[in-house]
Amino acid sequence: MVNMLMSSTSNEGKRARAPKWWNKAVQTLPKFSLPFLEPKVWTQELAQAWIDRIPAKCPFERAVWWRGRLVLYVPPLCPLNPISTQLYRIRLQAQEYLANLK
Repeated sequence: MVNMLMSSTSNEGKRARAPKWWNKAVQTLPKFSLPFLEPKVWTQELAQAWIDRIPAKCPFERAVWWRGRLVLYVPPLCPLNPISTQLYRIRLQAQEYLANLK
């Protein structure tokens, strides 16, 4: 059986990173937002629903390690989708709302 590890860090603690050109390429993409997505009034149920449905980090980032060497790295693809930034911002607002309730 082949022992491969799929995480952003290897067993030895090495971290996988996107290539240097990745951030520059992502910054050139158009930015827009959909104002109807952002709630005007927060409730506890609404905030919890946003938190449950939006992941905390980009689910598409993958790194495959084999014997301590990085074999394959797929950088996070969420920056390619301009709406994902808005969704993460709404998730953060929902977390702040719930934190202020406590």
